[in-house]
Amino acid sequence: MSKKAIIVFLLFVLFLIFLSGCSPTCNPGSLEAPDLVSPNWREVVDGTAAVLDWSYPDASCDPEDYEIILSQERDYSVIEHTALVDGSTTVWTAPTLDIAEEYFWRVRAKVGSTYGPYSHELRSFFTEPTCSAGDLVAPNLVYPDFGGIYDNDYESLEWDWPSSTCIPESYRVEVSMGSPSFADTTYNGATGSPGTRWGFGSTPPIATQFWWRVSAYADGAYGPISMAKMFWTAPSCPASSLVAPIQESPLDDGTVTSLDPIFVWSYPDPSCAPEGNRVLVSDTPDMSSIVFDANSPTIAARAMISWETLTDCKEYFWQVSAISQGIEGPPSTVHRFVIDTGGTCACAPGATTIPVRTGPGNYEILPDTNAQLRWYNPGGCFPDGAAVQIATDYDFADMDEFTFPGQFVTGYDPPSLEPATQYRWKAAFYVEELGSPVIGDYSGPRSFFTGPECTSLAEVVAPIQLEPADGSVVDTLNPALKYTTGTPGCIPDGYLLNLHKLPDLSDPNLLTEYGFPATTNLIGPLLDCTRYYWKVTAVQDAGYGPPSPISSFFVDTTGTCLPPGVPGIAKSSNFCRQGTYEVFKADWTVVEGDRILAIARNPLSTYLKITILDQKTKKPFEPEIRCWTYIKAYETGWPELPADQTYRFEDLPVENPPIPPTPTPTPVPPICNEKLSLEDCRAAGGTYTDKKYCACP
Repeated sequence: MSKKAIIVFLLFVLFLIFLSGCSPTCNPGSLEAPDLVSPNWREVVDGTAAVLDWSYPDASCDPEDYEIILSQERDYSVIEHTALVDGSTTVWTAPTLDIAEEYFWRVRAKVGSTYGPYSHELRSFFTEPTCSAGDLVAPNLVYPDFGGIYDNDYESLEWDWPSSTCIPESYRVEVSMGSPSFADTTYNGATGSPGTRWGFGSTPPIATQFWWRVSAYADGAYGPISMAKMFWTAPSCPASSLVAPIQESPLDDGTVTSLDPIFVWSYPDPSCAPEGNRVLVSDTPDMSSIVFDANSPTIAARAMISWETLTDCKEYFWQVSAISQGIEGPPSTVHRFVIDTGGTCACAPGATTIPVRTGPGNYEILPDTNAQLRWYNPGGCFPDGAAVQIATDYDFADMDEFTFPGQFVTGYDPPSLEPATQYRWKAAFYVEELGSPVIGDYSGPRSFFTGPECTSLAEVVAPIQLEPADGSVVDTLNPALKYTTGTPGCIPDGYLLNLHKLPDLSDPNLLTEYGFPATTNLIGPLLDCTRYYWKVTAVQDAGYGPPSPISSFFVDTTGTCLPPGVPGIAKSSNFCRQGTYEVFKADWTVVEGDRILAIARNPLSTYLKITILDQKTKKPFEPEIRCWTYIKAYETGWPELPADQTYRFEDLPVENPPIPPTPTPTPVPPICNEKLSLEDCRAAGGTYTDKKYCACP
């Protein structure tokens, strides 16, 4: 064989060998995810010569290239290393890596500009060196954070290794159900590798509180334990299902000996765990003055310590609500507690605090007669009991007083209240001394109304005037007009008060309409030695109900005023009658020289209505004697009155005298004649015969 032929033959053999060792290139549209081979899960490798190995699932073709990515972040948010290698190889040696780090790695195939999917496993490895026992430190717990909700079906307990110089061999995970004592080892476990994630070996109960902590292991020893954190297992409660928590400590009316109390509660629904909670502490029972607000929408705690230092010898109120999906559920009831750190908060006699009243509101109209009087102690000391005064009179002249033993008395529900009535009340604290209560200062008075409240003008009746009584004398320039609803009563929107100097109320009103239903009105200053006339009308829905009668009272602050009217003296003796006609009975005989007081005149100014006076005291008799007499029988003034004082009967108010009664006619006997009836015959002096006619004399 020629030398040329031998060369051609050898080249052909080499070509066949080449063809037998080369696979075709994969189709870009059908690229598959590579399978990771090594390093294995959480394997520890030499970071100076880390070899990554993978395989391609389709042995019939090769990609053109492989892309390899290394990251220290689980989500690959930061890429540490990336490389492209020829598709004919499935091994890559990484450049020198950081020591004591976890690296996540993945691979994908590439043909032309087309990339296939990444390898499916979220695989990681660790770089040396491994810690000795003396290098171990406490891990940092990452997830779930304190008070988080943990779903074992989808999540892991995660922590962070804080050292950058070495890695532990593995970790111990301790999980304690219900308390941070960690005495129960049922759910404890270990990682078996430097991995910093762990899941329960058996499914934990739902909506249950757990505490967890982690310690690193190396050279046969465990390092320092992490701080413990609390979490709840899923499911979390939807916002629509939230209910009020149940308070457990402090109990209602409980005593706390710490200025930083711990608030504890439970959740009544065992099927889910709220995502968070809100604890409110107030120094008022209506929770209007918040001193501590722990709003924790993502901390599923069932206890909270107050980070606000509270005040000793003071009363507080607290409530708690659950939160899910950022929505706050219904709150618990308000519980009251007191701070007494040393047992020295008892009040001394004469040094009690003054109660702060919270209800009913001032001038509040209750729906019925069920009143709930409430107050609280503003703090400073704790008494031995409380006292309450209740009255209908504005000055508490008719008050009833009640005492109630106990440090924490904050309310009284008075029985047997009258409907549609204004009540006043006040409260005080007392200290027991020698078996008797020493009552401290009372709070200021507060008023409320028992129902019902009027709903229409048709329900309104005429008010009843109470004070001043009609015709009475008051000794102050600032009297109180007192009245109440009629019967059956209801509380109107307000009252119109009329106060006048003329009995027919034709002069200007000295008072006005009031838009709230108070039944006492302090008026004045009025004029001394003056008679006033008043009435009251209920107002409802901008309309006026029936008025009360007109009543009068006389102002005499010194007791020396002449009764209202014009003084006069009789020029001649005369009869004073019930009217202006002689048919009226004479009530009094006025003797010449008698002093009288004229209080009205008839429209023609021919008669006077006078008040008969006791000639010694110059005061009206009691009861008063009022009657009518002829005006010309009198002249104005008294000799003993100041000479410069002018009096005129013409200034008296006009009043119509009584209408004279119709006289009863005197019966006239009939004239006797034979046609009279039996009765008339006898009345005429005749005799009624058997023949039925009248025989006249």
